[in-house]
Amino acid sequence: MREDELFMQGVELMLFGVSAVVIFLSLLVLVIGLASRVILRFFPEPAPAVPQRHGRTASGTVVPDAQSLDAERVAVIAAAVHQHRQRRRTG
Repeated sequence: MREDELFMQGVELMLFGVSAVVIFLSLLVLVIGLASRVILRFFPEPAPAVPQRHGRTASGTVVPDAQSLDAERVAVIAAAVHQHRQRRRTG
């Protein structure tokens, strides 16, 4: 008879522990979601900067547009690959 009572106390303790963990994790998810909404509402992410068109700024410096930067990067990468392949052939 004593073993049955001990077993039932163990089951009750287990159910209490599992339910406490589930409740805690559920509250944690709700609080994090609420905090995320509050932060995004009052502190929105800044809009990405729009690159200026090719031209001169007030200080007189030349600002290239995004397309010319991309073309320049492609050319530099192509030259580096070509140079690497040439070195592998001769080296």
